[in-house]
Amino acid sequence: MGSSSPNIKSFYKGQEIFKEGQESSVAYMIKKGAVNIYKVQNNEKIILARLGEGEIFGEMGIISKGTRSANAEAAEYCDLVILTDQIILKLLDQCPRTVQYMTRLLVKRLHRTGEMISSKGHRSNFTSICNILDLAYRTHISMDREQARKERNHDLGLDYTKLCKTIRSIILVSQSDIDAVINKLKSLKIIDAIDLRTGKAFPDRFIQISDPDNFLEVANNLYKELQQNAYTPTSELQMVDIYEISEMLNSDPKIIYKKISQEDFPETMFMFDRNKVSDWAAEKEPDYFSKVKKKKKSIDDLEDIEDIVYVDNATLKEIFTRLGYHKLGVLMSIAEDDARKKILANLAKKIAKIVQDEVRDNVDETEAEDVLTELFEMVREIKGGNKK
Repeated sequence: MGSSSPNIKSFYKGQEIFKEGQESSVAYMIKKGAVNIYKVQNNEKIILARLGEGEIFGEMGIISKGTRSANAEAAEYCDLVILTDQIILKLLDQCPRTVQYMTRLLVKRLHRTGEMISSKGHRSNFTSICNILDLAYRTHISMDREQARKERNHDLGLDYTKLCKTIRSIILVSQSDIDAVINKLKSLKIIDAIDLRTGKAFPDRFIQISDPDNFLEVANNLYKELQQNAYTPTSELQMVDIYEISEMLNSDPKIIYKKISQEDFPETMFMFDRNKVSDWAAEKEPDYFSKVKKKKKSIDDLEDIEDIVYVDNATLKEIFTRLGYHKLGVLMSIAEDDARKKILANLAKKIAKIVQDEVRDNVDETEAEDVLTELFEMVREIKGGNKK
């Protein structure tokens, strides 16, 4: 281990940073590289999180004045900025008193919940997830008004993405296990799940507990009932590969892959074998996962608005002069970042401004499809491809 500064420590791949149970005197911020946070259960190393540049870890032990709750090791060569307990506590002291109190209280509760769950390792993940949900929801609804106003969509309930992240940071559980438990509670109306459409591929989900005062009692009784039926969180899941999914949906693997790449498949359906992924990733170049190489497409395969990036600029400029402002506005409305940049790059500044004014949040799907078809028919006409 070397260091280029008194406040920076360097660790090589696989080198231990700290162990679970050690005293917490410093936290770290990753300046370069990546770090794995993991636990060991039944002699198996289970990675809880992989952290990258700019992320901080090891701070919970300082705030709660406890020991390390997990292990940390360098996932690759990394430089870590040392944050002493004085620095962490000074930063916390600069926050409003209410935020200080809530932060310390939440960290202590999470630490206590983690210990409680660890000591009851024989119990199902079902009850563990319910315990954390109960704790997180009580913290959420007890938040003072001023702080609640600053939290986006606080009134809708507990942010599901944040809840899942909290659960996975405390217990060794997969996302599919969490989803199965939440879906079971929702199906029995023990909780409400509100999906908020925001224009993104997947809606934002918020959780509300129907009867917070009796939630744990109801959840424990439900667990006892489920035990009689040999329930496990994953018992409702049947794993299939991409080819079985294609047959099941009367589709084609290539179409399924395309749906996934366009975020038309919920990410909660994805599961990967950790060891196989790690072995495969180890053979790739260091920057392999930091960028995506665009594969070339023939003009006969153009069909989605994002495919516009495969059309040369001269062809697009000719087509855009024929389409008109309104249709260009429709294309801009359904385009994502790269496609939008491609469209704007082939318009004069004044025309680009007019087209941007034509962009709408809600576009008629039939009209958009017609404009898109017209666009690619023009491309094939100019480039000499086959009409579809």
